[in-house]
Amino acid sequence: NCRHADQLQFFSHMNVNSNSLCSLQTMKPLMEKRRRARINDSLNHLKNLILPLTGRDKTRYSKLEKADILEMTVKFLSDIPPVNVKSPADSYREGFKACLQRVPALLPLHQKILTLKTCVSASLESQPASAASRAQSGPQPVRVAVWRPW
Repeated sequence: NCRHADQLQFFSHMNVNSNSLCSLQTMKPLMEKRRRARINDSLNHLKNLILPLTGRDKTRYSKLEKADILEMTVKFLSDIPPVNVKSPADSYREGFKACLQRVPALLPLHQKILTLKTCVSASLESQPASAASRAQSGPQPVRVAVWRPW
């Protein structure tokens, strides 16, 4: 049975019975243990990340207090020069400009379209009589090499 009757009375309006209250009380130390384990794992991971960045030897600093790890990290991050944060509009504008500058190099489509137009117009101009006969017999497909990305 649960030894905290006053807590049971406090939780009685929430429909918490004595079994679930005892269950919560036994779970609390386990949850606290897991929380502390997560904190310690994260601090060890942080120590393994920060020591090489600060130029310290991991073997020499194998036992560090948690406060030391946090202080090293804060000092390291404070020494990093601030990043120039731009407004979203400036960021968008710069990204758009960069994209426009890369498009011609990545998609040589413009040159291929110009070549295609030149070929089509040259073939139409070189055969004016056959164009008139084609107009009388109906539309004929133009056979030109088309660039496909696949």
